[in-house]
Amino acid sequence: MPVIVKKCFLFHYNPSINSDKVFNLFLIDNQNGTYSAFQEHGRSGAKLRVLPLVVNCSLILAQSRYSAKLNEKIYHPKTPYTQTLNAATSPTFKQFGAEVTVAAKPAETAKIIDFKPAAQSVNSISSTAEKECGEQAAEIPAVEIRSKRIGVLNLNNLDALEF
Repeated sequence: MPVIVKKCFLFHYNPSINSDKVFNLFLIDNQNGTYSAFQEHGRSGAKLRVLPLVVNCSLILAQSRYSAKLNEKIYHPKTPYTQTLNAATSPTFKQFGAEVTVAAKPAETAKIIDFKPAAQSVNSISSTAEKECGEQAAEIPAVEIRSKRIGVLNLNNLDALEF
């Protein structure tokens, strides 16, 4: 069964000229060494029209047609399209991409790592300490050790460190 290699969902909305368009592009691996590129277009909320750009060709040719059409739509001088993640109305995505998606686990919340503070102060060993040769040394001052909040560990692979 064919698999979607690349997909792009575009839209253009301009209420002053009553323009509400959807344009989708797909690069599909046919699983037999050939690739195809398809486009879908139409008005939002309507059934989209599916047209092939190239069918059963090499990967290089399919990618070049896919990229050319994508750049044509994004950099159009009068009606530039914007990317979106809305794939709800796409018949091609429903046909080839629906079973590929895996149900995601519920997102785990971020865990904050904070070391418990050690003793607030370490008492000096003695007011006077003796050296090995029998001489007395000056007093050793008390050392204060505190914990430091080192950051946030986010299990969703996002880095958000706090200092």
